[in-house]
Parts: sequence; C-alpha cells; structure tokens
Amino acid sequence: MGLADAFTAEDRVQVKFSDFYNLVRESAKAELMMNAIRCDVPHRFIRETMTGKSEEPENGGEPNEGTL
Repeated sequence: MGLADAFTAEDRVQVKFSDFYNLVRESAKAELMMNAIRCDVPHRFIRETMTGKSEEPENGGEPNEGTL
C-alpha cells in the first residue's frame, strides 16, 4: 500500500444553507482584505470596508493630500 492509497475521494457533507452562506461571506471578506493589503491600501480604508462605518480623519480636518 503506497502513500497515494491512503487518500480517498472527498466525501459529501450535509451543510445548512445559512452555514454555507456565512462561510462564503466570510471567505469573500478575507479575500477582499488580503487584496487590499497586497495593494498597499491604507489601514483606515480597509477598516472602513470591513466594518461598513466611516472613520473621521486623524487630523480632524480634510484627509491628507496623498490619500484618495
């Protein structure tokens, strides 16, 4: 019996639609966050995207000229 014989085809698993939906939703969030990190998006904008809430600029006024 070789090493390849130890692996079998994947089995099917019963999953509720609500659990599947939550799994896919969280996976999409993680993918968006990783894409933002790879593209050097400022942390503030990543947090706003993940929470859905706007943050006030740290300096209390207009955003810095270099930000979008």
